[in-house]
Amino acid sequence: MNDHISYAMRNEEAIKSWLSFNSPSELIDWSHLAIELIIYVGLILAFAHAWRSYKRSGSPSALLTLLAAFLYGLVMDILSYYTVENFWHGEFTIMLLFNKLPFYIACFYPALIYHAVMTIRRYDFSRVVEALSTGFFIAFLYMIFDNLGPMLGWWIWDTTDPTTFPYVSSVPLTSYAWMFLFTSAFTYINSKISWDWIASDESKWKIILAHVVQPIITIFMGVLLFIPRNLFARNTPPWDLLPWDSNPEMGAFVYLIMFSLGGWLFLIKWRKPQVERDVLLMIFPFIYLTGLAYIFIAKFHLFFIVTSEGLSQGLAVGNLLVVVLALIVSATILLLSHPVPKD
Repeated sequence: MNDHISYAMRNEEAIKSWLSFNSPSELIDWSHLAIELIIYVGLILAFAHAWRSYKRSGSPSALLTLLAAFLYGLVMDILSYYTVENFWHGEFTIMLLFNKLPFYIACFYPALIYHAVMTIRRYDFSRVVEALSTGFFIAFLYMIFDNLGPMLGWWIWDTTDPTTFPYVSSVPLTSYAWMFLFTSAFTYINSKISWDWIASDESKWKIILAHVVQPIITIFMGVLLFIPRNLFARNTPPWDLLPWDSNPEMGAFVYLIMFSLGGWLFLIKWRKPQVERDVLLMIFPFIYLTGLAYIFIAKFHLFFIVTSEGLSQGLAVGNLLVVVLALIVSATILLLSHPVPKD
C-alpha cells in the first residue's frame, strides 16, 4: 500500500527514488525534526568519542564498534522492510530506499548502540554479562523512543499483523524484546571481533571479514534468542506447526523472565567502575533523555484527547508509566556508570 510507504504526506515522487529530501517546514510535526537533530548529534558525538579513544590508545576497537553498529542497523532495517513488513516510517527531511528509510534511522543504531556498549564496557564484565547488561540498558533507552514514535507519527505499526502481538499500549512487546535480545547478541559478537581480536592482533582480513558478516551473524543469533518466546506464537510461520495453540501471554511472560535476567545480572555484578568519569560519553545519553522527555511534556495534551479506540488525533498514544520508568532507570544506569570522581 503506497500510503503505508509514505503515509505522512503520500509523496509519490519519493517512492520512485533512492534518495529524496523534504523541507523541515513540510514535515508533519516539529517533533520529526527534533528527533532527527538529536540522533545526528548522537552520531557525531559517538564518532568524536571513538576517534578520541583511537588517538589515546592506538586501538581501533571503538571505531570498529561504531562501524559494526552502523552496518548492523542498516542491514536490520532494510531486511525488515522486505520480510516482516509490519511497520512503516513517516517522512523526515532525508529519506532513503524509495521513501522507506529515514536517514536518521540509519544513524539511530550507531548513535544509541555505541553509547550503550561503551557505557557498559566501563564495568569490565564478562562477555555474557556485558552483552545482557547492554541489552538491558538500551532496552530502557529505547522504550522512550518506542512509545513516542507511534504517538507522533514517526512510524505506524500494522496492528493486524500477528507478529506484533501482544501490545503494551501503542508498542508491540516484540519491539521491546527485539531491542533487548538483538542488542545483546550484537554486543556479545562485537566484544569478540572488535575488541578481543584486536587485542590479540588477529589477521586484518579476518577482522574485516568478520565485520562484513557481523550483521547476519547478529540477526541469526537474535532469532535464536527469540525462540523461547516464539514457542508460544503458533499463529506465525514456522511456529504454526507447533502442536499447541498460540499463547501471547505466555510468550510475554517468557520474555519478561529473560529481560529480568539481564537486569538481575547487572545488579548482582555491579561494582563502581574503576575508570574515571567520561563526560564525552555522557553527553548524548543526557541530550537524548532530556530531549525526549521534553517532547513528551510538550505533547502531554495528547493524553487528554484519547478516543475509545485508544487513539489521539488518529495515532496510538504511548504508555506514560513505561516512559517515566524508562527515564528513571536509564538515567540511574547512566549516573551509576559515571560516578562522581573523588577529590
